[in-house]
Amino acid sequence: MERSLGDRECVVGIASEATMSTLLLLLALVQVDEPYQRFAAAYATLDADRVVEVYTEDALMLPPGGEILRGRAAIRDRYARGFDADRERGHTRRITFELVDRIVSGDVRSDYGYYTIIGRSPDGHENRSRGKFAKVWVRGRDGVWRIRSDSYSAAPNP
Repeated sequence: MERSLGDRECVVGIASEATMSTLLLLLALVQVDEPYQRFAAAYATLDADRVVEVYTEDALMLPPGGEILRGRAAIRDRYARGFDADRERGHTRRITFELVDRIVSGDVRSDYGYYTIIGRSPDGHENRSRGKFAKVWVRGRDGVWRIRSDSYSAAPNP
């Protein structure tokens, strides 16, 4: 049995439909969550240009206590200010994500969960901050998932 997965081919000799469905689901989840890995890798290098590649050109960011930011340029500026300040002080950052819920409908999905940012100063002091997020992702014609809407706010540390 052969099934096409877009640009990938999966050839299976003898497989039940349940096994095939499970395999297709696992492949879809790996592809869907890859953007979080790209985001985290760019975040760790304090590279605002790479971070905004995960956003659509017309993305919206809804930061807590601020105006809605429209488009990659505005979102890039927000990240760049924070990253530049960290770089000047010799600080590092990394971010992790914990998904709580996901709703998928075709080429649109909504993710809800928590993020944790871990900052480290040159003297080794570590600072953790935790927040919650709601993200709307869209899959482009190129098959890549990008953030269309990004909303986040503080959450208590566990």
